[in-house]
Amino acid sequence: EMVIQLINKKLDENLDARGFIFDGFPRTAAQARALDVLLGSRGTGITMMLALEVDDEELTRRILLRGKQSGRADDQDEAIVRNRIQEYNNKTAPLKEYYSAQGKFHSVKGTGSIDDIFGALCAVIDIVYPEQQRESAYAEIKKKITEELKKEERNEKRKAGGKKAKGAARRKKPAGSAGKRKKPVKKSAKKRTPKPAKKKIPKRARKKGKKPVRRLLSGIRKRLSRVKKNAPKKQPQPRGRTTARKKRK
Repeated sequence: EMVIQLINKKLDENLDARGFIFDGFPRTAAQARALDVLLGSRGTGITMMLALEVDDEELTRRILLRGKQSGRADDQDEAIVRNRIQEYNNKTAPLKEYYSAQGKFHSVKGTGSIDDIFGALCAVIDIVYPEQQRESAYAEIKKKITEELKKEERNEKRKAGGKKAKGAARRKKPAGSAGKRKKPVKKSAKKRTPKPAKKKIPKRARKKGKKPVRRLLSGIRKRLSRVKKNAPKKQPQPRGRTTARKKRK
């Protein structure tokens, strides 16, 4: 009864839905009858029951492998797994008979690749589900996708328009705000602890040195002046000699 109540609540929450898929429910004939009563009160019913048929050995292997990956303790004990499969078969057998009597039970081979199993399920649905209803369902799906795409386009245009408007507002300032000036904000300076003053070390004044060439010339001049001072004085020569020289010239 609790599961039926939950299903009824979900049906009320999804009134626009065109159909439902029940996975793992019903599992007994009693649950199937209760579900038929609920759906019948809403003017609808189960269209088909799909059963994936897999032999017990393959099921045991799959569950044990799943137990190693998930870490579930009840999926790692082979005895527990085989007991669960047996119990499931015993409860499901009457359910198969219940829906077979209504012409709604369909068995699909559950071994092979995922694509093969999916293709087999789609083939059964395409055969059983009325063609007219399939076309209307496809049209509804296409309509929903188109509506979603249009919504996305409108949202993108709104975002783009909003960005342009913000950019224009930033570039163009209002006339009233041109004459207004911002009031100066007084900032209080943080008190800082005075650091001890560093002692100033007087730098020694460097004498401007002369260039190498000037130094050399000044040295030569000093030496010449010393030589002139120490040189012996010249004695005065007689006048005749001097006159004679003049005559010779």
